[in-house]
Amino acid sequence: MKRRDDCRPLIRFLLLVLLWQPLALFGASDDVQRVTVIRASRVITGTGEVLEPGEVVIDEGKITLVGNQLEYPKNSRIIDAPGQTLMAGMILARSSHGLQSLSKNGTNCNLSPLRQLNEELMPWEDFLEAGFVAASLVPSGSGFPGHAVVVKTTPDDSDRILKAAAYLPLNGRSPRGIYTSVGKGFDVARGEIEKVKKAREKWDQEQEAAKKKEQEEAKKDAGDAAAGDKKSDKPATEKADDGKPKEFQPPEMNPAVIALVKILEEKEDALPIVFSAQTPGLILHLDSAIASVKELKDRDPLSIFQLPESRTGAFHEVVELLTERKATVLVPPALSAFPDTYSRIHIPVVLARGGCTVITLPATDNFAGMRGVPAKLAELVRYGLSREAALASVTLEAARLLGLDDRMGTIEEGKEPHFVLFDADPLEPGARVMKTIIAGKVVWDREDR
Repeated sequence: MKRRDDCRPLIRFLLLVLLWQPLALFGASDDVQRVTVIRASRVITGTGEVLEPGEVVIDEGKITLVGNQLEYPKNSRIIDAPGQTLMAGMILARSSHGLQSLSKNGTNCNLSPLRQLNEELMPWEDFLEAGFVAASLVPSGSGFPGHAVVVKTTPDDSDRILKAAAYLPLNGRSPRGIYTSVGKGFDVARGEIEKVKKAREKWDQEQEAAKKKEQEEAKKDAGDAAAGDKKSDKPATEKADDGKPKEFQPPEMNPAVIALVKILEEKEDALPIVFSAQTPGLILHLDSAIASVKELKDRDPLSIFQLPESRTGAFHEVVELLTERKATVLVPPALSAFPDTYSRIHIPVVLARGGCTVITLPATDNFAGMRGVPAKLAELVRYGLSREAALASVTLEAARLLGLDDRMGTIEEGKEPHFVLFDADPLEPGARVMKTIIAGKVVWDREDR
């Protein structure tokens, strides 16, 4: 009896261990695999549907359900947002905010803005507090200073890059600079194409000569064999290990112009050019410069432009030109005045009414400018732009420009869960970002500040 009493504490301990271990393992696994549900008083999907209230279910990194009174597992992680409005996270289509100043002028299409990025000094919280879940970072400089890279704005993200190359910024500061950048850039690209072409022609000639020599030697061997001589086993052409002639290996191209080569050759993966026009007249000079490139003369003109904020500029003079080509225009949503008058014109609204795609940029490339975007969007609506188009100008249309509209920009099943929660309708005066959510996780929360 005494021995049995001595064993009881040990038996209890073992039973506790056996009971605790599977529960602990299940809990850990369950935490990783848990479904996330966001419940808000209002969900603006970006597809034309507004849910009041609304729910969004996220599972395995994708949106799986959008609606209300949805069914989901009881152990789901719930993000409750009563009185708040959920919409797709905003996307900044062009920014150099926080990048170190390392300007590069000329044609350097291979350069990435990430060379200017210092993670320790990058103010990612500025983007998050303003509701931007992604940003297209561009290098600084004139001409073709590099290519745009789209990144998630999450701090300390090892998988930050959403798209390694989205477009080629072309920065025009003077007519002469435009002609030089376009002319020299495409001249060098054309030279690279010719270099490969000549190398291919030389290789083809060598192969033809080797083939002819092989045929002659084979004929000679056949004659020697008929005369009783030993047949030569020496190959006439250099062979690969599999017995086939080696394939043509083109010479390496200048990496600075490969992107322009793809444009000339009309490759499917050729990047679009986004022209930054500091003055309206530079758009006319750009058309003339592009027309001087023989391969591009008969193609559609460039159709993506960035315009600066200009309260007294003359960009109304090129509105008709932009609407004729149904251009995509990146522009701060500010009122302008006709020169020497008090008459106002809202360039983004006029462009949108004319059939252009408008993508909203902050008035200034800094935190203050980003934070002011919702109020500027509200101004667009007051001057005649639809609510849907105003919100799309920082969500779906920006995603479409960057080639990411199949992944983000709206709240739909199958897309990635990148959102922003406002404490009111985002177009109401004083609306504030409450939470920024990237990949289904809250990465910025006003309540924690």
